[in-house]
Amino acid sequence: MTEQTPLKHSTFPTWLGLVAGSWAGLVWGSLISAPLGIGLGVAAGSAFGGFLAVPLWGTVWGLVGLGRQRENALKDHGITLLNEDDPLAQRVYILAARLGLSARPWVGTMPHNNAYAIGSNADNAMVVVGQPLLDTLSVAEVDAIIGHELGHIANNDMRRMGLARSFQNSLVWYLGFSETMQRWGRWFLTWVSELYVLSLSRKREYWADAFGAALTSKEHMIAALDKLHNGPDLSDFERKEARLMFRGIAAGSLFSTHPTLEERLAALEAETFLHQIPLLNAEGTLSAASRVLPKVEDIAYAHD
Repeated sequence: MTEQTPLKHSTFPTWLGLVAGSWAGLVWGSLISAPLGIGLGVAAGSAFGGFLAVPLWGTVWGLVGLGRQRENALKDHGITLLNEDDPLAQRVYILAARLGLSARPWVGTMPHNNAYAIGSNADNAMVVVGQPLLDTLSVAEVDAIIGHELGHIANNDMRRMGLARSFQNSLVWYLGFSETMQRWGRWFLTWVSELYVLSLSRKREYWADAFGAALTSKEHMIAALDKLHNGPDLSDFERKEARLMFRGIAAGSLFSTHPTLEERLAALEAETFLHQIPLLNAEGTLSAASRVLPKVEDIAYAHD
């Protein structure tokens, strides 16, 4: 196991942005409420109370929810958890070690034509790969998808998204104590925060694609994306959990969870994000000279 060079790894800047955003929402809510009869002083006092309450609740409940995410997924998502000696689990461990992750993630399969990663951090993560992918994709294409999901873990994307959702819920919950804010501000801030969460989700997919390409090649990452996007329509489960998925809702709008296929392919072709991933020397994790893993014979979960 080697030390990973941090790249957009810390969630602290994201957390600060969420705190600042929640404060801006509270100030805006107090300003639109004051002219409607509750008084500027009362409105300001309500906002200042939220300056502590919203970040506190957003942080605490966000982390609590993330801590339970892995166990809840096992209970609700129809996942088959694999033993450590399973070929797929071993493959995930190899790739995780090359990224310098601090712990081996749990590994599972599901019946859907997709993949995702969950967990509050690298020590509490799980990678789930759909059995249809294992039956139809090549070894390198499966590796690219696994690398994508491990990229989410390495970049702490699950924590970013979990905190963003929790801060959104906390802000809307706090504004619910004011009848005026409920009528005039709550709906607006709900949609503004939702657009921010979706924008964050789309951006993180580009970084995860770059990690998948770095661990295999951009050609394998492109091939995997193309096959998934031209596969079966998203199931109800995949749509419900779209923000988690390797392939989500990509309608090319502000309400999409993922960039479109064309946008993801263009970023890979141009190596826009791939160029920003530190490629370490032979004693490190990734290397510019050898991004493709050594050939592994007789891998039972995929077909060339």
